[in-house]
Order: sequence, then C-alpha cells, then structure tokens
Amino acid sequence: MLLVTNTPIYEFSVRHQADQYVIYHYLKDAKQYYPHFDIWYYQNVIPAINSGDKKIITIENKDTLKGVCIIKLSEKKLCTLRVMENYQNKGIGINLFEKSFEALNTRKPLLSVSEEKLPSFKKIFDYYEFKLTSIRHGFYRAGKKEYFYNEI
Repeated sequence: MLLVTNTPIYEFSVRHQADQYVIYHYLKDAKQYYPHFDIWYYQNVIPAINSGDKKIITIENKDTLKGVCIIKLSEKKLCTLRVMENYQNKGIGINLFEKSFEALNTRKPLLSVSEEKLPSFKKIFDYYEFKLTSIRHGFYRAGKKEYFYNEI
C-alpha cells in the first residue's frame, strides 16, 4: 500500500542565506554517521544547488519542516533523506522518495546508508525493491560499513 499525504512538497532553492542554515539545522545530526557532513553540505551541496546539479526537496506544513532530502541529478543519486521524528511513519518518507524519483527520472536511484541506519530503511528499500550492490568497510568511518544500493 502506498500512502500519499496531502502535505505540500516543495523544491528548495537557496533564496536567502538563512535558508541554507535552516536546512542544515535539520540535517546536522548526520555528522555522527558522516564526519565531514558539514563540509560536504556547505562546500558541495550549496554550490551545486546554485549550479543546478543538486536539489533539496522539502515537505512542509506552514512553517513546520516535516521531511527533507538532497538529490544529485547528474548521478541520479539520493544523497540524504530525513523525516523529522514527530512525522515518521506518516507517509512523509514515501512522499520524499516519490518526489526524488520524479526529479531524478528513475525509481532506482543510487544511494547508500550506514550500518546503524540500515534497519530504519530496510523496509522501504525492500518495498521499492532496491538492489544491494556493495558493502564497503571504512568508506566514511573506520570500522563501519556503508551499504550501497542500485549502483550501475
């Protein structure tokens, strides 16, 4: 069963410098799994949004951010996806995946997930029949595995 909410979905653009800080605030916990997340976000994501190679997609209601994902168009890659805790298990993640598929023009985007987060995503990866294509040891952090899906 596919649950789709009536919550507005937006493509985010860096209209104001404050916007990039708001999105970063919601994603900054990723640093525990990706130690260089803040450098990647400010030195890679923000310039790539401005050049058109990356997009940030958000699901919001009024002034409340419910979910956010970052995609890279040139690689058909879903880089980051997060649903805020109070909105998990309410269809927000499905909506973010669906909007990402549409923007990337594929239902099998390249993506990876840390070993600690894999259990949280396993059900949705199975639902979409994503294919585990490699497991890399120490890719982002020493002694930790990163699981890659849908590599070509």
